[in-house]
Amino acid sequence: MSEINTTTSNAEGDENNPHEQSTITMVDVLEQEKELEDEYAAVLGASDEKSCTYAKGPIGRQALYSCLTCCPESRGDLSKAAGVCLACSYRCHENHELVELYTKRNFRCDCPTKRLGKCSLNPQLEGAQSPNLANLYNQNFQGLYCKCKRPYPDPERTSEEVMLQCAVCEDWFHLPHMKAPGSSEKWLDSCSEMICDGCMDAKPFLKDYTGLALKPVVDEAEKDAKADKDDKKSKPVADDNQLKDELDRSICDIMKVAEGEEESQADDEPSKKRAKLDDCRRPKPLQQLEGAAFWSNDWRKSLCQCSDCLTLYKELAVEFLLDAEDSAKTYEERGMKRAEENSSYEQGIRALASIDRTQQIDAITEYNRMKDKLKEYLQDFAASKKVVTEEDINRFFAGMRNENNASLGQPHFCR
Repeated sequence: MSEINTTTSNAEGDENNPHEQSTITMVDVLEQEKELEDEYAAVLGASDEKSCTYAKGPIGRQALYSCLTCCPESRGDLSKAAGVCLACSYRCHENHELVELYTKRNFRCDCPTKRLGKCSLNPQLEGAQSPNLANLYNQNFQGLYCKCKRPYPDPERTSEEVMLQCAVCEDWFHLPHMKAPGSSEKWLDSCSEMICDGCMDAKPFLKDYTGLALKPVVDEAEKDAKADKDDKKSKPVADDNQLKDELDRSICDIMKVAEGEEESQADDEPSKKRAKLDDCRRPKPLQQLEGAAFWSNDWRKSLCQCSDCLTLYKELAVEFLLDAEDSAKTYEERGMKRAEENSSYEQGIRALASIDRTQQIDAITEYNRMKDKLKEYLQDFAASKKVVTEEDINRFFAGMRNENNASLGQPHFCR
């Protein structure tokens, strides 16, 4: 694998200011591109960027946006909110104020409905369609998140903010704002899904599965203090009468179990099998964790699917937990797999290996020049808070091409 280094120096003249050097290689450029590709693939890769998803009905999981330009009243009235799919965000709401919602489950695009009125990708519908009554809207559609009801990114925050999405209500939460005893950012690497404290209380059956959740982080000093306290506790000594009573109760329990087994032998074999299949497998942990729960991968496979539990899931509207394709992690994996087929990183590495060193130097030099020009070009947009449009980008690259054409035929002097 070839690597080309270009080093730029900036001397200030002051002896106290050392030379500042920055080095970039062609592989660095390709790796930066790959990071952007991976981020795009994780969020958008498994969504349709060409067709409105309205005609497909509710999609299991897709990237969504809320348009505050078309629905300004939704800022104060959530019933006025609307969500649009990835394709409509490109074609129908370009240059609008869009709130990125990441992904939502079982949602149908609102663009062709009366909530928004018109869809460029479905002009025949002309907004005559009734609203999607099955769609769910939360405060994210207003650009607000967490219990603190703040936007993301929050303009008033000066430090990095980490947010996690609840696998049930799909709102986003700051870790310190949830009731999560012993929670730690160290969990983020091993955590596959999080269920917020509000949803854990609203769906109490989930607390029976907290034995599968990541265990709280206990401070070492606190752990040692608890151990000392337990050692100091004295154990009560049972007298002879108490031991005799406990022995008698145990014998009675054994006799009851034996009688029950004899009666069960009279049942038909198919009936026994049906009973085993329909037995509730919901665990009963010795101690239920309180607050938010953080889960490792595949925890959903342990959910009981007996008839009583299936009825419970339906009543609580959490049947999606049994769907293997529902999780955000699975959605991201589908997007990443699709992106691997057309990775510009792999294409770039192959192209880099096919050109000679002189061409590599020319390529990296031109890249650095384009990067500096683009940064300078975008500074005016940032200063005036103007939205960068596709036309603006096309204008920039047209100017770059004109500069390149003007330099053709000019003499080149080696230094």
